This record gives sequence, C-alpha cells and structure tokens, in this order.
Amino acid sequence: MKELLRDSRVVRLLVANSLGSIGSGITIFSVPWLLVNQPGGSEAYRHVTIATTIVLFLIMPWYGAKIDRSSRRSMVLFSELFGASATLSMALLGLALGGFGTAQLMVIYLLGMLYYTLHYPAKWAMVQQIFDRSQYQSLTGLMEVQGQAAMLLAGALGGVAVSHLPLWVILLIDCGTYLAAFFIERGIPYEATHLRAAATAESAGAGPSRSGVLDGVAEGWRWLAERPALAVFLTASLMPFVVVMAGNYLVPVYVTETLRAGPGTFAVSEVAFAVGAMGAGFLLPRLLSRQRVGTLLPLIMAVFLVGLILQATLPFTAVFVGAMVLLGFGNAGSRVGRSALMLQVVPNAVMGRVTVFFSVVDRVLRTLLVSSMVVVDVWGAQAGFGVLLAVMLVGLVAAWISRKRLPVVPA
Repeated sequence: MKELLRDSRVVRLLVANSLGSIGSGITIFSVPWLLVNQPGGSEAYRHVTIATTIVLFLIMPWYGAKIDRSSRRSMVLFSELFGASATLSMALLGLALGGFGTAQLMVIYLLGMLYYTLHYPAKWAMVQQIFDRSQYQSLTGLMEVQGQAAMLLAGALGGVAVSHLPLWVILLIDCGTYLAAFFIERGIPYEATHLRAAATAESAGAGPSRSGVLDGVAEGWRWLAERPALAVFLTASLMPFVVVMAGNYLVPVYVTETLRAGPGTFAVSEVAFAVGAMGAGFLLPRLLSRQRVGTLLPLIMAVFLVGLILQATLPFTAVFVGAMVLLGFGNAGSRVGRSALMLQVVPNAVMGRVTVFFSVVDRVLRTLLVSSMVVVDVWGAQAGFGVLLAVMLVGLVAAWISRKRLPVVPA
C-alpha cells in the first residue's frame, strides 16, 4: 500500500472519495433521522425506499450502457456535478420555504441515493481502466479503509450537524464537498482506451457497432448469463453489504428495546464496526495474495454470519459490541474480495453495465429486507436479526457451491 500512496492518481482518488463520502454520509445520516421524526415519517421512509428502487429500475440499465460508451472520467465528474446541483437546489428551496416538510425530505433522500448509485459504477470502471491488474487488490483494500474512515467521520459530523445546524446549511456543506471532489478528480490523468479500441475495430472492418442503449444493456446481461456460476457468486457475496444496509433500520431498535441501552452504546457499536472494517481493509489484500478469492470469500462471509448469530441469540451489550467488530470485518472483507474479483474478471468494455446490474440487485434485495422488518413489531428486534441470519445463510451456501466454477484468477 505504501507504493500506491506515492502515486498521485491514488492520492487524488482517495481525497476525492473521502470528500464525497463525508458529504453524502452526512446527508444519509441526517435526512432519515429528520424524516422519521416527522408525523408519519416511518411510513414515508418506507415509501421513498421503494420509490428509489423503482427509479433505479427505470434509469440504471440505460446508465450502465452510457458508462461503457462514454469517457469514464466524464461520467464520474457528471455524478459530482449532479450531487452538487441537487443539494444546492434543495438547500435554496428549504431556505425559501423556511424549512423542510416530509415531501422535501423524501426528495433529498432520493437524490442522495441517486448520487451514490450514479457515482460508484463509473468510479470502479475508471479505476479498472487506469490502474494495472497487479494493483487491484491493494487498491480495493486501501479504498475500503478510506471509505470506512470517511463514513465514521461523516456519522460523527452528522450527529453534531443535525443537532446544531439547519438542514439547508448541511446541504450547502455537502454541495461544497461534491464540488471539491469534482476539481480533484478532474486532474486525474485518463485516456478513454475502451472508446479508442472500439473505433479501431470498426475502422479495421469489424463493421459498425450496435450503439442502441437496449443493445448495450443486453450485451452486459448476456455476458453475465453466459457465466452463471460467476453471477451467482457475485450476487451471494453481495449479501453482507445488503444485510448491513437493512440492519441499519434494526440496530437502533435493538439497542433501545432489547439491550435497554442509550445512545452511548449505539455510538460504541458504530466505532466497533468501523474498527473491524478497517482491519479487513488492511488484512484482505495480504490474504488475497496467498489465497484464491473463491476460497477466501466464503470464509469471510462465515465470520459475518457468526456476528449475526451472536446478535440474534445473546442479547448482551458486550456481546453486541463484539459482534459488530465481526460484522464490520465480514462486510468490508467481502467488499474488498468481491471488488478485486470483479476488477480481475469483468472486461472493462462491460464493467459499467455489470456494476450497475448489481447495484439494482442490491437495491431490490435491500428493499425486500426492509419490508420484512415488520416482524420486529410483533416479535422484537431479535426476530429481525433472525430474518437477516436466514438470508445470510442462503448467501453463504450459494457462494460455497458456486466457488468451484469461478474463472481461474491467480492469488
């Protein structure tokens, strides 16, 4: 990792990622908190989650094809400008109205999720294009450490900001982080080699490429369909992240109603999760240099499963905090290994569409799991962890079975 940090491209990437993560993280923390404290806010939160999934279904196939037919740096910069303009517009609207109602908060949440989904597929396609294959594992680990540290800082800042600042000021701060990230990423050296290769093939007599968006989407999905074991493994290894996102609705209820603890316990659990995640970010690149990802990733997922079992069966504060370390390690380790595998085996020409496909899968599964959390109203938070445990177990079994048919990727 030390060698990577001497590369100015990596430094620019990490600084820009940190700024964007802190900006979007403060919004993601602040807006749901304000929303659920509105009259009928919990129901509105469920509605906007479903609406976000529907919007992504409609636009993401087109967007994935657009990433693969455009300059990836241009698409990354577009996402930063989208985030800046969206937050600025909502800040000015809130200032003009003298505050934010439920409808405005729902729109802010939707726009924040759209930024996240627009940004990262383009970012990963650009990373794959400008760095050497030998750097993927260390780079994904470094980006995971940076991302977890940034989100930890965003959570702390969001907790302070939502108590002391009006939301329109928070949105202006977010706008500033997106603009700063834009100018930093603008200076990253980049060549759109995938476009040049396509133009060369066409001029050499390969015939005009099919440029329709639907054709491009079909090409990406066909690539996955021709590799069913890889598609299953990548979907299964997404489960820790999906479970963590769904668990974000569950953990505050568990701390308050099951553990009978206060906000201090919740804050300590978030720190424990981040410590486990950063540990995985440092350790996984070294492990991946010795073990194949198909062997290592199910073991990391098993660590995550142990954390869920502890939370579902032993309602004690010390056990809960220890389980959060395991969950942080398992989630981040799965993300690092999965990202490294995708960078190694997915051709850059279809990387945008394949990444977007899994972004939609993530949103659908997350929405279904959040909807299933109604069991908490009847049987308590531990029942919710039981649902997450069952889903994670299915994912682990699927990853273990499909690992044998993965493409051969050297350790």
